[in-house]
Amino acid sequence: MPELVINISNVVSPLCYSLIRLEPYTTCIYGCVYCYARWYRRESDIVRPRVNAVKEFSIYARKIYRRDLLPIPARLSTLIDPFIPHEELFKTSLSLLRIALDYEYPIIINTKSILLLRDPWRRVIERLADRGLVSIQISVSTLDQRISSSLEPYASTPSERLSMAREFSSIGIPIAVRLSPYIPRISIYPSIEELANIFKDHGVRHVVVEVLRLESSSIESFLRGLGLDIDVESYSLRIVEGLTPISRISLGSRIDEYIALSKTLARYGIGFATCKEGLYSIHTAYDCCGMYLLKRSIAYRATLMEIYRIAREWNGIPLEKIGDAMDILLKQGYLVGEKLRLYPKRVSKPLKNHEKKLLRVLKSRDMVIHIAPSLDIVDGRIIARDIDDTIKTVSRPR
Repeated sequence: MPELVINISNVVSPLCYSLIRLEPYTTCIYGCVYCYARWYRRESDIVRPRVNAVKEFSIYARKIYRRDLLPIPARLSTLIDPFIPHEELFKTSLSLLRIALDYEYPIIINTKSILLLRDPWRRVIERLADRGLVSIQISVSTLDQRISSSLEPYASTPSERLSMAREFSSIGIPIAVRLSPYIPRISIYPSIEELANIFKDHGVRHVVVEVLRLESSSIESFLRGLGLDIDVESYSLRIVEGLTPISRISLGSRIDEYIALSKTLARYGIGFATCKEGLYSIHTAYDCCGMYLLKRSIAYRATLMEIYRIAREWNGIPLEKIGDAMDILLKQGYLVGEKLRLYPKRVSKPLKNHEKKLLRVLKSRDMVIHIAPSLDIVDGRIIARDIDDTIKTVSRPR
């Protein structure tokens, strides 16, 4: 597994801000039945600390600090929960947090665990928070305890995770909830209004949804097991020999709930975004990951979100003017083009390749509308679509 920067792909490269990742362990023991990390991991089922991740992050964070560069927030982590029980023995995540503290590097913690509430982890997190260097993103698939226990058998309960959210938010640490995987009707339990009220009561400031995706051969039976008869669609852009085709819940089966959830959360003062879905017209937050909650100046890379904003402002971007749009983003402070050369090569080279992939995606209408339905290419122009226009292009659920 490469260190520090997430692998280049047609989906991640054009959509994701937080490409810096810290993976402390080789695998996870929570046994979530929907886990998609298994498609990316190549190690055995034995949990081992990734000592090279600690070494690489220490070198990189020190260089960013000494060069006085704006840091790109790092995710702890993306494929493995960083606070599985093994953390009590190995303390690899604790080492990464201490490096972030030493070099004032911003961290987005993504977890289902409540180990963070205990020292020494809590003490370090509070020190990071005092410097505006941390936000906590709590992953929840549903607040229905019965279903949660079957989907996430070895993780802490949803109520325990929310209690942790309340405790940390009460001392000023920004809290986001990741509804992941998002499953219609299941993830909005007990109702959208009650869910928003619960989140508000527990100090949640941002919600990001990431729809369920599973192997195409098993997703429909998985949903039927939950009592759901809903449409699915291909997540994979194309069939590749040797790779398992992946499907997700169809846009038509989730869009109405997304719209209602976005509007309801807005009334409670909570930001909303989608993860790797490109539905920008219903986002109410500056970025999807909740990086805006950090209280430090940070570096943003350009994504399709920025292209969407420029397309709205310009009433469309001619394909031959994409370079001009990127130049504008460079002047606005985004980490694009030549500005990447300022950063250590261990991240600047892969980030440059991510940018190249983003630009390649923008040349294909099929890829653009599949990856980001809020965009389209019409008559040689990239256009931003309102949600009503997006809905017209998808089928409604059965």
